[in-house]
Amino acid sequence: MTEKPRRNSLYRQVRIAKFWLPIAIIFMVLFFHFVFLSIVSEGLRNTFTILFYAILGPSVTFLTLNWLTTEIKNHERAKTELEQLYQELQTSHELLSSIQEVTEQFASAANLEATIAVASRGITDVTNATGVAVCLAEGNLNIDDQYNLSYELFKESKARTAALTQNKSLNEKIEFSNKSYWVLTNPILWAEKLVGGVHAYYETKPNEEQKESFSILSAEFSASAEAIRGRTRDLLTLIDIDRSIKAEGNLERILEILLKRMMARVDAGIGGIYLLSDSNRLVLRAGQGIKKDTIERIKPGEEFIGQAALEEKPRLSWKLKNEFKLGILKNAQSAIALPFLADRLLGVVVLAHEKENYFDKNSLAFLSLMTGQLSLAIKNAQSYLQSEELAVAEERRRIAREIHDGVAQTLAFSALQLDLVNKLIEKDQNKAIQEVTNIKSTLRELIKELRRSIFALRPVNLDSYGLSETIRKYCLDYGEQNDVRVDLDIQDLPKFSKKLELTIFRIFQEAMHNVAKHARANNIKISLSHKPEGNVELTIIDDGRGFDLDSLSGRVTTAGGLGLKHMQERVEKLGGKFSISSKVTQGTSIQASIPI
Repeated sequence: MTEKPRRNSLYRQVRIAKFWLPIAIIFMVLFFHFVFLSIVSEGLRNTFTILFYAILGPSVTFLTLNWLTTEIKNHERAKTELEQLYQELQTSHELLSSIQEVTEQFASAANLEATIAVASRGITDVTNATGVAVCLAEGNLNIDDQYNLSYELFKESKARTAALTQNKSLNEKIEFSNKSYWVLTNPILWAEKLVGGVHAYYETKPNEEQKESFSILSAEFSASAEAIRGRTRDLLTLIDIDRSIKAEGNLERILEILLKRMMARVDAGIGGIYLLSDSNRLVLRAGQGIKKDTIERIKPGEEFIGQAALEEKPRLSWKLKNEFKLGILKNAQSAIALPFLADRLLGVVVLAHEKENYFDKNSLAFLSLMTGQLSLAIKNAQSYLQSEELAVAEERRRIAREIHDGVAQTLAFSALQLDLVNKLIEKDQNKAIQEVTNIKSTLRELIKELRRSIFALRPVNLDSYGLSETIRKYCLDYGEQNDVRVDLDIQDLPKFSKKLELTIFRIFQEAMHNVAKHARANNIKISLSHKPEGNVELTIIDDGRGFDLDSLSGRVTTAGGLGLKHMQERVEKLGGKFSISSKVTQGTSIQASIPI
């Protein structure tokens, strides 16, 4: 489709002129012959006629050509301006493409160091700078990078950054080694906080295009670096929370740790975690920025917190209604309520601040991830409590069994012996005295057995001392308690999981109890080491009386309520290997090898 000529275009004007110009000439000729010559004397008509045509032809030609020349000149000027504009647009497009390419590299960088490296090189290339330095210092984060700058200029950029953070004036032109440089500087702002600067150095004074490009790229870099730093911080926060959950078994401390992390993420001044009780009430279990003795129970559906629980969806209020300013929200203006679930509602996290419009809606996604970790922590803590209850029940059964099989039967036998002594006193005093001696020996053995049981029941604090130190303390007390020499060899060990530490200690404790109860040993050698293949290996060797493995039949019990068979099952459950060797009068050797 051809373009319609513009109203004032040269083509249109010429097209119109070819009609009106001949008509105008005809009217002028007719006017001259029939009007003008009629009033002129006959003797002068020829003279005026010659003059008229002599003037009319050249005048019309001159005026027409002059008009055409002017229009053509204007047309050529417009064409030149259009070409210049096109060239400028093309240059601007190329510049914007270069800026876009560099900003895309900002966004795709793997980490903050890579982003800074891309920025220093990209700004240099796009703005035709001699070189660029990026200096960043925020908290413990201190990163400096440069591209194509000398050591002196790089050092100058660091000093310039320090001056920038102190609100000192900066010189646009500097002298180095008898050479002049013009410097463009833009601050790096994170959450409106100045954390560094970007500095571009030029050998000639930068033009407006270079200044504008530098300003755009510096601002884009600042935003990209802040986003990458935020993503890194969030990832580290999740990792830290995960470690805290695994390392801590106490539910109250877990709630306090997670609440502090979440409050720090959004800089909240008030926070609380509510757990849903069996009576269907949200009970405040952890709080920050409130009175320590605050007790609050909320029914789902009531107030701001209860509504979030009922809907099971996050709620954000930039300006709390007065009827919601109750409990921990009494002095709050902005608040976030985040329900956390695990097949059902477990509770609600509340974050608040005394200022209106304080929280950013974009933070809800990450906070929801953190509440997911909280759900996992609560489930783990509940499972831990259940396992503790099962362990307590098992320990009670073990104590009852040992008392029934050992102490109770021995006491019953002693009581029968005393009845026999009572009957023998009058008939055979010597035999009665012998029986009393036997009873005293039996009671002494019984007292030793009770002491062994009490020693085995003492609490073990692996969390406070660690595996190595706990075994050392145990062996020291064990040797004194059982009059046995203990030779302990513990190598440098890596950090184990709590589950692995507990398994190793229970196997060790059980084996030591067996030695005290059955072996009648004088010496025990214990070795705990970390093997090159990645296994932790526990070896316990005694010089006691030993036993016949074939006749054992799983009848041996231990301080942990486990038979030797159960010890083996526990090791193999963790992917390890368990072995025991023993011969009558030749002692016993137990070895457990467990992968870390």
